[in-house]
Amino acid sequence: MQTQAKIDSDVRERVAAADEQERPHGMTLEAQEKWEARQAEKRRTRERADRSQASRREELCRAMTDAKHGGLSSQADPREKLDAETRPEVHKQAHRLEGKCRGGLGFEAIERELAARVADGRSMQDAVLDMVDDVQAAPGAIVALGKLEQVGRKWVDVEAEVAELWEPSSPSMQQVGLLEDETGRTKLTVWKRSHQPIIAEGQTVRIRDAAVSWYKGRPSLALTGRSIVTFPERDAW
Repeated sequence: MQTQAKIDSDVRERVAAADEQERPHGMTLEAQEKWEARQAEKRRTRERADRSQASRREELCRAMTDAKHGGLSSQADPREKLDAETRPEVHKQAHRLEGKCRGGLGFEAIERELAARVADGRSMQDAVLDMVDDVQAAPGAIVALGKLEQVGRKWVDVEAEVAELWEPSSPSMQQVGLLEDETGRTKLTVWKRSHQPIIAEGQTVRIRDAAVSWYKGRPSLALTGRSIVTFPERDAW
């Protein structure tokens, strides 16, 4: 992966305005990453099981996010439908689910959604298993690098160590390297015009709104002007 990532990063800029081309031939690396991301999003849209513009997971994420911010406070609380024996177990499992997701949905939203599924007749085990992926894929959650292929979003939050950096092949790049966490490694490109802080090998970085791109079937991350970089270890001092 390291070798291939270095090869990938050697693609140089050829056409300044290639971002709007229909094919990636002759594109700059930045434009090609955007093109790959758009194609991946189109494929995911076409492959949705429900063939609609809003998948079940997206619908759940919106509902759970509304619950997190109090948007569902006026609706009936599904926890009130549970019996005295089931309610404590839902509370316990909601805490476990929250522990699997750093950031993103809060405990209140998770507990309500779990209670709703159990109240609808799902077994506790099935309801919890179904929610694991939904909780981890919710907007704002820290996404493991090994799960990037499973997250159908253009922007993600990640936390990882800077495993390696090498000399950028293009003057438009500020830094190029590899991020690593316990689940895998992913190429990172920092564009100069994003005005991001300089990162160093060995540092742990937390990135909010990293752009997900696809190149040769693999996901990579890029820092744009929208991205926010923080350093958890430094901030803890």
